[in-house]
Amino acid sequence: MTKNSDTVIAFCYRPGENTREAALLAKNLVRFSGHFNECLHWIFEIPAPKAGSEVLPSNPNFIRFAPSIPTDAARFPFADKVFIAAEAEQLAEESLAPQLVWMDTDTLVMKEPQALILKEGIKIAIPPVHIQNISSRMDQASDGFWQLIYSHCRVSKNHIFQMTTVVDKIQIRPHFNAGLISANPQFGILRRWRDNFAGLYQDPRMVEFYEQDKRYKLYLHQAVLAATILNQCKRDEIKLLPNEYNFPLHLLDRMDEKDKPVWLNDLVTARYDDFDQTGWQTALPIKEPFKSWLTDALKK
Repeated sequence: MTKNSDTVIAFCYRPGENTREAALLAKNLVRFSGHFNECLHWIFEIPAPKAGSEVLPSNPNFIRFAPSIPTDAARFPFADKVFIAAEAEQLAEESLAPQLVWMDTDTLVMKEPQALILKEGIKIAIPPVHIQNISSRMDQASDGFWQLIYSHCRVSKNHIFQMTTVVDKIQIRPHFNAGLISANPQFGILRRWRDNFAGLYQDPRMVEFYEQDKRYKLYLHQAVLAATILNQCKRDEIKLLPNEYNFPLHLLDRMDEKDKPVWLNDLVTARYDDFDQTGWQTALPIKEPFKSWLTDALKK
């Protein structure tokens, strides 16, 4: 994989809110992503909430974009990610990129993430959700929230298959984590995600669910993504990433001992959720050279 392949790795950040996470990820990709360092790197910089907010310094390895987010969606949880990912996919298709890798800024990359490479016939590679939360359990009927989403996204029973959450090992209907996605932009999955989300997030019927449980609002974006993927892809066109990808360091204390890695270096990519909650930095022992690199990177 080289720059000539035009594969794109993209993420978004908001100046002054998660600048440090974005800066760490940018350095991390350059140092530890292997051949993925030779891809195109795109940063989508959300308009700063106030003047003087800290922004990422210029970096010749990254191309910067100013995304467009609908005014009505600006304050809705994670709506910015939905709209920006769709914009990135559009630009990637126009660039004839064979794949777009989208990741959240609270990501660590320990080694080359080869499983993100899409083989022929695969439209998307994505990890399961970490915990059940609002996921639809396979041993229970889907609730009204999921039924509304399935109806809107035109998901039928024959689209459903069983999968397992990463941390609590619950059998659920398909529900994916939106923090790490590798997709073929030619299929427009992320743009369909945006369109489905735009048609649902202000629906009065959906607002009723937000009032019942705030988690429905907080995680609507992932639920709609799951339904969109089910509608757009056959089962054999979806690659479930192994647990060494997108591993939740912030949920380590909720896992069985047998499911915990021995070293951080055993993982390929990991998530830490909150930069300021420093427990993630020592959640697992770390081998060199990543240990020294992370220590130095966090000082800057």
